[in-house]
Amino acid sequence: MSLQTSALENYIKEAETAQRGYLLTNDSAFLQPYLRIRDDIKPGYDTLKRLIADNGKQQQLLNKAGLLMNNLIDHFQHSVYMKSRTSLMDAKDNMDSLRKVFKEIQNEEMALVKRFSVNEYESSMPRYFTAIFLFAAVIIFVSFLIILKEYRQRTKYQKQLELKMMEVNAYNIELEQIAFATSHDLQEPLRRIRTFSDRLLWKYRDQLNDEGKMILSRIDYSARRMQGLIEDLMNFANLVRGGEELAVVDADKLLQSVVEYLKQEIAIKRATIHIGQMPSITGFEKQLYLMFKALIDNAIKFGKPGIPPVVTIQCVQTSGEELAHIDKKLMKKSFIRISIQDNGIGFSNEFSQKIFLIFQRLHTGSEYEGKGIGLAIVERVMTNHNGYVLASAREDKGALFNLYFPVTEN
Repeated sequence: MSLQTSALENYIKEAETAQRGYLLTNDSAFLQPYLRIRDDIKPGYDTLKRLIADNGKQQQLLNKAGLLMNNLIDHFQHSVYMKSRTSLMDAKDNMDSLRKVFKEIQNEEMALVKRFSVNEYESSMPRYFTAIFLFAAVIIFVSFLIILKEYRQRTKYQKQLELKMMEVNAYNIELEQIAFATSHDLQEPLRRIRTFSDRLLWKYRDQLNDEGKMILSRIDYSARRMQGLIEDLMNFANLVRGGEELAVVDADKLLQSVVEYLKQEIAIKRATIHIGQMPSITGFEKQLYLMFKALIDNAIKFGKPGIPPVVTIQCVQTSGEELAHIDKKLMKKSFIRISIQDNGIGFSNEFSQKIFLIFQRLHTGSEYEGKGIGLAIVERVMTNHNGYVLASAREDKGALFNLYFPVTEN
């Protein structure tokens, strides 16, 4: 609408310009564009009239513009045919009036567009909010379905976990019953065997020959060994069961108490124990005691024949780079590393993992006394402390056990 109005106004301006050019120059070249433009005015007017057929006010303005255009065209034709400039001022007045009418038509059109935009905006807003509401409802519904699915899965997993926990609790109860039976029912016959073998040896010592004494001695040794094995099994079962409370443990005092407990074995083997500066460790004191006792006892037990064992215990704070093969995230963490090194018979590094399995032995009982539980206890204790144990050795070159305790960040 605005474009058509501007086009019609331009036709009038161009016709006026061509007419003035002809009158001023008397050059007939100006007549051709004048005649062409004059012929275009009528179709442009008709087109504009069709566009505003539904607007009474604009029709009135266009009718007024039509009268002014007819007057202008009459002035143009009269001036051209008569070659007279006398009507130029009247034509100018008509042209000014026509511009005003065209301006009113355009203003009215702009007002209509503005009102239409407002109405369209007001009518579209409910649709917009409806669309948003529907979209939000769909999102909420889908989210509800996802949450419901997750809830059902979580409930299912929780029930499965509860069943597993019940199984674990039942297993722990059975383990406690076995431990109780082990500590009482199984230990009692062994104590009786040792008691009666001692009495038999003492009472009939003068009547027994060397072979009889040797048999009784072996009976006593086997019973004592069995008691030690049962005691170690009890200790391992207690480690799995847990129950001890965390405490700040002075590792130096703890190691000294272990050395004091093993002083008889140390004296027999003429062993030397070097203990460096030790830290305090947050952990389970009884478990740590069992672990250090097992490690030092092994270091003494598996010494080279004829060579006094030397056990060196040191401590440093380090990163977890040596644990990267377990988990790369450990590289960035800090650990207290306690190293226990000996000069014993060592072992092949291919067995560095196998030795921590319960009842796994690298040597027969006739070669070296042992039960195959000590290092399993060590690994279990470190697991209970969220730590790690690594073993490395060479045959006939001694063994090294590194204990990694995580440093608690404040």
